[in-house]
Amino acid sequence: MAMAIDVDRILPLTQLLLGAAYADNELHDKERDEVRALLEDLCSELPTEVEVEIAGFDPKTFDLNKVAAEFAGDSEDDRKKLLFLVSAVIEADEEIDFSEDDYLRALAGALKLPASALAGLTVEVETQDLEETFQQLRKGPPPPPTPGAAGQSFDVDV
Repeated sequence: MAMAIDVDRILPLTQLLLGAAYADNELHDKERDEVRALLEDLCSELPTEVEVEIAGFDPKTFDLNKVAAEFAGDSEDDRKKLLFLVSAVIEADEEIDFSEDDYLRALAGALKLPASALAGLTVEVETQDLEETFQQLRKGPPPPPTPGAAGQSFDVDV
């Protein structure tokens, strides 16, 4: 998936990828490695500024909307490619975390992409299925038979 990235936009891209890596409040080695690998694929050799950004990235001061605005003028296809790159970082640690999913959705919104751009990239939870499951759990198991009821006998395993 080739994407044209100007050298002056490699830092904002690095920040978007690192924002994804830190979305669950921790940076895993696999995520950092994936960020580097993706950036190396795009610019063959990482500039020193990128290494400095990776080492010193502060997720608390990171502004997703401000950084995403750097890519606002790109074609819709290129903005979708950003989602795929971010998704690759999110999947690198092989864990599903809703905060990472939220980050991807927030990025799509900041990039002014339609909801369809997220197809296959985000976790889709069927809320109706969850509600039915919770209702069943709330009901609990049926009560045990009453001891000594006429004509009833039961065994209890101990």
